[in-house]
Amino acid sequence: MHLDQARITDVRSVWGPAVAVPLGRHVTVLVGLNRSGTSNVAFAVAAALDPTIRFRPGRDLPRGRGGSPRVELWVGGAGRATVSWDPGDGQRHVEGRLQEGRALLCRVDDRPRDLLDGVGIDLEDPAKREALAEVIVGIARRVIPEVAEVEVASSGVVEVRDDLGSLVPVPEVRAIIALAIARYLAAEDDPPAVMVIESPDAFLHPAGQGIFARLMVEVAAEVDAPILVTTTSPFVVPRVAEAMVVGLVREATGRTTVLGSAAGDQTQASLLGGLLHDAGLADVLDRVGQVSPDTRGVLIVEGGTDEAYLRLVAERLGRTEVLEGIEIRPAGGAMGAAMSAVVLRAELDVAVVVLLDHDEQGRRARDTLTSRFAFDRGREVVTYADVYDGHPRGVEAETLFEVRLLRRFVQERGRRVSNGERTVDGIPHVDLTSSGKSAFVGWAQEHALPDHLERWNALLDLLAERFSD
Repeated sequence: MHLDQARITDVRSVWGPAVAVPLGRHVTVLVGLNRSGTSNVAFAVAAALDPTIRFRPGRDLPRGRGGSPRVELWVGGAGRATVSWDPGDGQRHVEGRLQEGRALLCRVDDRPRDLLDGVGIDLEDPAKREALAEVIVGIARRVIPEVAEVEVASSGVVEVRDDLGSLVPVPEVRAIIALAIARYLAAEDDPPAVMVIESPDAFLHPAGQGIFARLMVEVAAEVDAPILVTTTSPFVVPRVAEAMVVGLVREATGRTTVLGSAAGDQTQASLLGGLLHDAGLADVLDRVGQVSPDTRGVLIVEGGTDEAYLRLVAERLGRTEVLEGIEIRPAGGAMGAAMSAVVLRAELDVAVVVLLDHDEQGRRARDTLTSRFAFDRGREVVTYADVYDGHPRGVEAETLFEVRLLRRFVQERGRRVSNGERTVDGIPHVDLTSSGKSAFVGWAQEHALPDHLERWNALLDLLAERFSD
């Protein structure tokens, strides 16, 4: 079943004029700050499709406001249906054609036994429990490779254990088990009509969240039922056209309304920026989500001049093959590079390498990647200092050029292109201004010789090794 839109009136925090919520073909991601009403919107859609979900006026009407609760659903190819509830006793009424069915709800505080309650699986049958456990293992290993075994008890208790025999905490696998139940029910020809998954990002590393995002699209297509997911994490957004991202906001009056929406493969910076308190990171998420299918690797650098230097020296040294098939992505600073790397590694199956200055900001970004996100220092993170013995601090891209070339540039262009000269652990370094760096790229294209680029040649060797098969 394909839902196009829901118009919600007077349900929980959605009151006043009807709020139109566009829905994705497979997955709708409801994003917003805590208490913005994402769960309330998801409840309204689920209650409209599942007649077994009771509408309780004392709980589900806007508090202190009453109203005429209803949800209008536009169903692809079947027109519009309206589900309303009596504001006095919660009695349900349906107008129009609507494919009703059971909703599979995975709330943030649910346990696996809560997910299994009422879905129609005969847990007294050992064969059915074993079959369900096998489906859970298959999905769980996609997100958490260390999962070794799953046991489903007749009581509905589900135990997921890793390769060391330790129990995986329920919050880490709650949403994974929900997807597995949906897949199992579809195989039994009894799929849910809709799935609601709250906060699947809880306890999951961003890489796992990215894998889960792709799994949601896969399972929704198999089950032929929409998934509504609430989240405060941008990593849960599937970057495909079949997904829809809807930003929700709670107004000062307490009313939930739609901030905006975008398909999963479109720009979402304006919707995700509020989650991150950093519009720059939201823009990073947009820019890194689109990578050419013939890419064999991605090299993330701090700025545009880093990319320009790399292309210049590869051409001048006759080593352009090192960068063939490699997308170079300037990120707007060291921490921007780190953010980009975390997202890209979660979303791609190709090598992702970060190239950083060895100044204070670059070292902080490096340490963030290696300590918090388990990046391999030997393969996924490179600094310009790696081509020097002892990895001296303060080495930047310009340090790799033969200093006589830089001095000649400053002499010809004047002191306005340089902040002076300093030494980095005994290594001379010409500190170019921002405008000086840009001007140096064009100037070096005319004047740089292979003898000026020996350190760059060593860096290309390192990059070739990092991107080797």
